[in-house]
Amino acid sequence: MPKINPNKIINAINKAISVNPTIITYTKTINEEVDGAFVDNEPVKKTITVLIYIGTNSNSVNININSGTQGTSYISRYKMIADKDAELDVTPKQSIEFTSNGDKFNVKAAYPIIISDIICGYECDLERID
Repeated sequence: MPKINPNKIINAINKAISVNPTIITYTKTINEEVDGAFVDNEPVKKTITVLIYIGTNSNSVNININSGTQGTSYISRYKMIADKDAELDVTPKQSIEFTSNGDKFNVKAAYPIIISDIICGYECDLERID
């Protein structure tokens, strides 16, 4: 059975990003544990080019049904693809926030795309902050 070539996946991710690129500057806040409490370190700013889209996978869309809400409230339907150089890491100690086209987003989860122990890119779940 043939193996998947990581370079082909990297090229496919870069090509997808180049079709509809969005340049974002995000602030990464790292909380460090000191004496049993979390202390905020200096936020780190980084600029990367990504692809932001609305996810259509039924597993990734949570529909909130509430009698007080008129219509349908979608939660976590925004997705993002980043290249291998983005170095995205989201943990309870680290959070990433950015603004794109007037909308503020928070990266809820970052899933690395790994082929043969090589990081080819990242797929992220975004939360839109009002």
